[in-house]
Amino acid sequence: MHVFRLAVATLYPQALNLPAKITMIPPIRTLIIGLLCLSLAIATRLVLSPVQQIEATVDLQTWIFYGSTSEHIHAITACIFLVLSTCAIIAKKTSKAHRLFGKLAITTLLITCVSAAVLLGYLAIQSSGNMFNSIVARNENMAIFLMLLSTGIYGGLAGYRWTAFSQSKHDIDVAFGFMAITISLLGIAMAPLVAFINPLNTTNDTGFPLTPFMAGFLLISQSVLMLSFGIDDLHSFHSGQISYQQRIAKHVYRVMTAAGAAVTAVFIVHLGPAFADNDQLLWALYIIPPTIFALLTSFILSKHRLSKE
Repeated sequence: MHVFRLAVATLYPQALNLPAKITMIPPIRTLIIGLLCLSLAIATRLVLSPVQQIEATVDLQTWIFYGSTSEHIHAITACIFLVLSTCAIIAKKTSKAHRLFGKLAITTLLITCVSAAVLLGYLAIQSSGNMFNSIVARNENMAIFLMLLSTGIYGGLAGYRWTAFSQSKHDIDVAFGFMAITISLLGIAMAPLVAFINPLNTTNDTGFPLTPFMAGFLLISQSVLMLSFGIDDLHSFHSGQISYQQRIAKHVYRVMTAAGAAVTAVFIVHLGPAFADNDQLLWALYIIPPTIFALLTSFILSKHRLSKE
């Protein structure tokens, strides 16, 4: 061993002056810039792909079966999730009924998201028809759906984490943090594409009407929210000291985000036909439901604080 150290000192004298602890994580600013560049590349790929048309034969009966099946499963489980979420919100917090409704709601949410992912895959490869003016516009719309789906998955799982795991610091917090930040940066990269570079206008889609302004507003709002969640997750992992009130707040904010997104989606799908022809009122579909849930979230947290005092 002495000979080895002597050889290392002779060839690489600076090697013996290495710090005892080597940090493998780059500075936060550098990490965010790198993730932003990566998200911009991913957004560009999502919007511009496929770069060429690929001829493929599709079994129409199979298409109809899987497409309609996933759509029905998605619609039914989404409605069940709304009912279970409402029951969990009404039930007394920390009670057995609240926990039962919460677990069932999270399970139903995951089924809803899986069926939505299958449905999204089939929608992504179908002909754009008269709904979109280009393949790029269709891909922009699919990318927005993908972000909404990812936000729902994050909100449900990350919210459940703060009730299922008693640890104040858990490795899964890092995964959730990077997931939320990635979603946020992808939305920031997508916003100028859908609002200015290639304006997205899907008012012909009565089930999910969007104008360039509302598409950009939706992405920016979602990105700000997810960025705050991601930074909070990483900060929680770094500090490792989470009080009971902070744990409850993290749970409520994230679960209510998933529930609010589901309610907003239901409002858009069912009331979209009534607002699609009126661009002046289209904003109501995307702003009123989240605003109501934001106020409801504040009310739940304030009520919980008062009950603990």
